[in-house]
Amino acid sequence: MFMNDYLLYTTDVAKSSSELFIDTMHAVIQERGKFSVVLSGGSTPLKMYEHLIVQKDLPWDKVLFFFGDERFVPHDHPDSNYKAAKEKLLGPLNIPQQNIFAWPFGDNVQTAARQYAESITKTLGTSPLFDLTFLGLGDDAHTASLFPNTGVVFDEGLTTTCKPTTAKYERLTLTAETLSKSRTVVFLVSGEGKRKALSETRGGKGEFDRYPARAIKAKENLYWLTDIEL
Repeated sequence: MFMNDYLLYTTDVAKSSSELFIDTMHAVIQERGKFSVVLSGGSTPLKMYEHLIVQKDLPWDKVLFFFGDERFVPHDHPDSNYKAAKEKLLGPLNIPQQNIFAWPFGDNVQTAARQYAESITKTLGTSPLFDLTFLGLGDDAHTASLFPNTGVVFDEGLTTTCKPTTAKYERLTLTAETLSKSRTVVFLVSGEGKRKALSETRGGKGEFDRYPARAIKAKENLYWLTDIEL
């Protein structure tokens, strides 16, 4: 299937992404009854959540929430992506706990990665396909916890781990292969500090270990939603 690749300029990434979220959610639930979404860490998604939590009348009980990556920290840790989403989105919307798929935490990061893969396949089947995946773009062109010059972008399977030298904590992440198994992928890129990374990521081909975000595809639509005019 041909993938559409869109670079969309907006003055408000958070608002535009919330509108895309809601439009996609309506269409998918109407067609298939359930909606699976992969959330991203970072500050821009938190701003998107502010627009979503006022939409109390939407069928939130039909939404399954996954996470693209996580720091290997307890769920109540200040740097946990799950904690931020729980406080800013999932809690205010009273999302049922059985609809929330947080990365596990325990003694071993490899075990946690394997357990999350098992959770995904148990819920979505052995060949999972997410409806909507949100991703960020680091100023070094990393996305999720696929950091450059680590080789992790080439890892196979549903999940993997990474211990970046440029960031704190061991990381758990969906692989590039898994993230690309999404009907729609949306990169949220906000702020002048991301200009170089966005320009270089979109301006070339290959070199996936140097530019991990380049490795991400989508089954149908790939959006780069940004307030940076290239």
